[in-house]
Amino acid sequence: MRREAGTVLDRRTGERCTSNGTSGGTTGGATTGGITAGGGMNTAGGATGGVTAGGVTTAGGGGGGTTCTTFYDLKVQRPGSTTWLGVASETYDDARKGDHAEVRLWQGDVVELRVRGHIDSYAPSSQQAVLPWLALGCLILAAGAWALVSGRLSGLFAFPNFGLLFVAVGVGWLGFMALFGGHPVVWVFAIVWTGFAVFWTVGAWRDG
Repeated sequence: MRREAGTVLDRRTGERCTSNGTSGGTTGGATTGGITAGGGMNTAGGATGGVTAGGVTTAGGGGGGTTCTTFYDLKVQRPGSTTWLGVASETYDDARKGDHAEVRLWQGDVVELRVRGHIDSYAPSSQQAVLPWLALGCLILAAGAWALVSGRLSGLFAFPNFGLLFVAVGVGWLGFMALFGGHPVVWVFAIVWTGFAVFWTVGAWRDG
């Protein structure tokens, strides 16, 4: 994974809308600044005649209308490239023009953005190709651990050995985030998962 230093050049927010249908309703568009067009009288932050919940606005009457989702983007400049990257609302609120940003790339794709202590992760285009290999690696890991501990075919489906599957999942999860990045909270959860799986499996072997 390669790291590059970047700079925040600009910010933008708005709504991306999709049509729910046309029967009995009016399909609207989208404008930045939190104002949604279509399906009733427009007001700042929403539309009369619609329902707004969790950043998603449904405007229109009858059986049709438009569903709009708020987006937050930062324009980030890095060596040889300038691009808009979608971020969480917390990142958008804290980021300012001129802020230092750290961009992490995997095979040319941006997989992580760090700004003012906030971390936003992105799935690379090569992710689909890597997942089968990670799954295969997890199976090999579980089989290798079983062979090391027992190696007897009769013991393959022994109760303590089921813990190896959870250990393999945890190791694969950690390996995936090591390659593509991940939020610190997800890192903690994956480490706790893997640690508990190892602890349970070792305990089950001892008791067995």
